[in-house]
Amino acid sequence: MDLFGEAACLAAAALWAMSVEIFREPVERFGAAPVNTLKCTIATLLLGATTLAFGSAAELGAVSGSELTLVAASGLVGLTLGDTALFGAVARLGTHRTLLLQTLAPVFTAVIAFLWKGEVLGTTDLLGTAIILGGVVLVVLRPDERGHAGEEGVAVPQVEVKSIAASVATVGVVMAVVAAFGQGSGVVLAKAGMAHLSPLPAAFLRLTAAAVGLLMVGAFDGGASRARRALKDRDGMRRILPASVMGTYIAMLLMMTGIALAPAAIAAVLLATTPIFGLIVDAVTGRGKVDARGIAGTLAAVAGVAILRLA
Repeated sequence: MDLFGEAACLAAAALWAMSVEIFREPVERFGAAPVNTLKCTIATLLLGATTLAFGSAAELGAVSGSELTLVAASGLVGLTLGDTALFGAVARLGTHRTLLLQTLAPVFTAVIAFLWKGEVLGTTDLLGTAIILGGVVLVVLRPDERGHAGEEGVAVPQVEVKSIAASVATVGVVMAVVAAFGQGSGVVLAKAGMAHLSPLPAAFLRLTAAAVGLLMVGAFDGGASRARRALKDRDGMRRILPASVMGTYIAMLLMMTGIALAPAAIAAVLLATTPIFGLIVDAVTGRGKVDARGIAGTLAAVAGVAILRLA
């Protein structure tokens, strides 16, 4: 049972990797923000029903307002802000570079947890954390194979391409760092608010806050209308619904369980192993192949988890 929190974090990371593959087509059709709004709304409704079914709703009224505020804030910071910035970074930098910068999330978590809660990791914990992060970096740090051709393959001046690329990349890097900060600080906020709150109602509250935040943002940028269009598309919903159940509803429960039981910094590191599982998903679906770097990164991540277990 002492490893249940760590195992829950790894399971959440694996489910995220699989759901991303399912979400790929709807995101390309409807946009990332509308799909994100739909998945959070669907998962919120499911978590609300589950919370009522298990009689856990009373917990939300039994804890202090400050704890509820911390959990809700973790949803706004980690999902509304963090995921929005993440999608923007992916559009500008690509998936692999964005995931590389996402490995900063555990660093933010460790620093914030130390400054705010005094949570200190031992030498073995730090070694295992560093090895896991190194493994993730090996997996996501791959050469950019995209060329410099313009739309429809039309060549554009090299100087103009470099100028535009530099500007886009700078914005992308900033957004990726914001996303990593959102994820890392969200873990600390959630853990701080779960002192007297179990994972189920905490997950419901966190997702509710995130969904409300996304709906408010969508009301201003047109995302709400695009989300309604996706909701009416049967083919799109055949993908969005199961991916939301697996990658948001179940994964959020696992994530909150992991955050509740494991140290914040270690939980953040294990949640950051999504690229490792994504490599396996790509190989199974034929979207990519497992190369030497990927194998080395996976083995390093496994070794890091083993070292954390020894700690």
